[in-house]
Amino acid sequence: MKKFTKLLSLLLAVVMMLGLAACGSNGTNETAAPTADASAETKAETTAAAPAMPNRAILGNTTELSGDFRYPGWGGSSAGAADQDIQYLTVGYGTMETNQGGAYVWNETSVKEHSETDNEDGTATYTVTINEGLTFSDGTPITAVNYLAQVMAFSTPVAVAAGMPGTTGKAFVGYKEYNAYTGEEAEGTSKIFSGIRLLDEYTFSVTVSTEYLPYYFAYTYAAFDPAPLGLWLGDGVEIKDDGEGCYLSDAFYAKDDAGEYVTTAHLNESRYDVSTYPFSGPYTITNWDQGTKQCTLTLNPAFKGNFEGQTPSIETIVYAYIVSETQLEQLKTGAIDVLSGITGGDETKEALEIVDDVNFSEVHYQRAGYGKVEFECDFGPTMFPEVRQAIAYLLNRTEFCQAFTGGYGVVVDGPYSPDFDMWKAVQDDIELIDYAFSPDTAKKILEEGGWIYNSKGEPYVEGATGVDAVRYKKLTEEEANAKDIYGNDAGNKTYASVANTDNVVYKTVEINGEYYMPLAINWFGTTPNSVTDLLNTNLANSSDVAAAGMVIRATTGDFTTLLGNIYRDASMGYGGTPIYGMFNLATGWNNAVYDYAYNWSSSVDYAGYSSNKLVDPYDLAFPYDKAADRLTYEEAVEASGDKLGMDYLSMAMVYNATTEDEYNEWWMAYIERWNELMPDIPLYSNYYYDVYNANIENFVTSPFFGPARAILYSSIKGY
Repeated sequence: MKKFTKLLSLLLAVVMMLGLAACGSNGTNETAAPTADASAETKAETTAAAPAMPNRAILGNTTELSGDFRYPGWGGSSAGAADQDIQYLTVGYGTMETNQGGAYVWNETSVKEHSETDNEDGTATYTVTINEGLTFSDGTPITAVNYLAQVMAFSTPVAVAAGMPGTTGKAFVGYKEYNAYTGEEAEGTSKIFSGIRLLDEYTFSVTVSTEYLPYYFAYTYAAFDPAPLGLWLGDGVEIKDDGEGCYLSDAFYAKDDAGEYVTTAHLNESRYDVSTYPFSGPYTITNWDQGTKQCTLTLNPAFKGNFEGQTPSIETIVYAYIVSETQLEQLKTGAIDVLSGITGGDETKEALEIVDDVNFSEVHYQRAGYGKVEFECDFGPTMFPEVRQAIAYLLNRTEFCQAFTGGYGVVVDGPYSPDFDMWKAVQDDIELIDYAFSPDTAKKILEEGGWIYNSKGEPYVEGATGVDAVRYKKLTEEEANAKDIYGNDAGNKTYASVANTDNVVYKTVEINGEYYMPLAINWFGTTPNSVTDLLNTNLANSSDVAAAGMVIRATTGDFTTLLGNIYRDASMGYGGTPIYGMFNLATGWNNAVYDYAYNWSSSVDYAGYSSNKLVDPYDLAFPYDKAADRLTYEEAVEASGDKLGMDYLSMAMVYNATTEDEYNEWWMAYIERWNELMPDIPLYSNYYYDVYNANIENFVTSPFFGPARAILYSSIKGY
């Protein structure tokens, strides 16, 4: 089952869709223009105008593809936006889908009937019957079992060994026992997932445990996508149900001579496999070029439609990686047909100059997201809130927003969009720190946070040189031996700066058995990228940062490597040890379901959900207990001494709230606490402009319905 409510960190390299690199290649699957019928029996001498362009659309995006198309980011909170676009184009027939307004709706193309039953024991059962006649792109029938492949596979220790959280089915009855099963019977484990039932060839049900009810967005428990069984289970593995619940055949748990799960290797391979297994969506991948970051997709004739029965008209989609410096020229010359997510003042103004509704048209909207600096909060200097707050005070965000958006954006102070209904409901009451530019405040906060030493353990003196140009903090024993979010040594005793172009290396020093950490921030940004450039000028190389006793070391690279370091995924360029505590990218929401439950958990089991890897100390003192009574906001404030942490607030927002007013109350407190801890620095929330070839008709995008979804409704003039 999908984790719908994750913050989809559409990790762009600068803006929600602003990673950058050159591509500019035209698609190759052109379709010949139809010719007029020359039959003598034609009643009228009418000649249709030849189409002005092939029945193909080239979508340009400044966020590069990584090839992680089947289940981007393993469904975590930092999935790449461009990779998700390919997923939208190739996965279809979900039981529920997102409409143009971001709401989840039942998909009548795939669902014949559905029901919800409140059981006497407090659980709830969702039963879904899918329509007969649905097929994958290769003609293979889609049946109920295909909707269960993902939840059955991704709730196992096999999935955990592949780098996934293994928590996909956590809300369903029997998950704990099923999740503990390793292929061998043992006390407290079960091969059978009792809360997942395969009732007949086209009907399945899921039963939600009382621990996960009530839930503000409970209807999403019934949202599933179909998948070819072999994709996630491996060849020959079956899902069976003998009347007590679903289980996987023994081959899924098979181990090699080294004692490793064979299917684990399969999962890591199939994640990037675009040719072995068929697709269920409107398009199929016919070519993926890792070198140029370009993906070519062809219309899937077997696809019967989305939630509105809409099927594609455009024969070929080419998804091309472009760079901002040449993107407009590529649009004008026909190298691309759609330039999406244009942001930044100069780029927006240049793009709008060519819009005439004859050659080029545009659509624009307030983005559901924001550009940001993101911090890793489980190691190094950025694990300390005072450092994150100080960096916020050292960056003039108002000037930055104006310089980047050119007036097409606003500054926000938390993880929200100005267009959110929740924000509109609480904006007059919420109390947020605006982090107005103030180097003096930054210095004060750093001093209060213990950054008062030099490399010798003596008082810090502003204006010193060499390794003493920055402040140091004496670490407590707990801080020196801290574990990262995955339970590994955080490396604070050996922390060191990288990208030391001046040959000065700042590193943790040991003095008389005590450890002093330098205020040296390792920052990774993508290039070419105008936000990276602005941050270099306005922050990293700022005299105010130097005067505050801080240094920011910049490393640049591609977007896949950036994602790899956030995921801590070796297959995407991660070196095995966390190095970078700061990134610049962007984040956004692809639906209107705002749920950050488990994103701030201290449990290693949910580490994969956490983008910032922050554990709030308030949560350690007053943890959220799903087995306890669900407190109202006022009751929780009183019980905690008015110290509710991020995990508590995010969990209570969706598991304690039963009305919109209650939800908004928890949401406001969540935003206020987030704003205090500053796991990100919001830089701007802006308008997106999508400029496209005017020969593309009915191309209508929105905050929750981007080009990859809107193109399904579009056609090429003349076809």
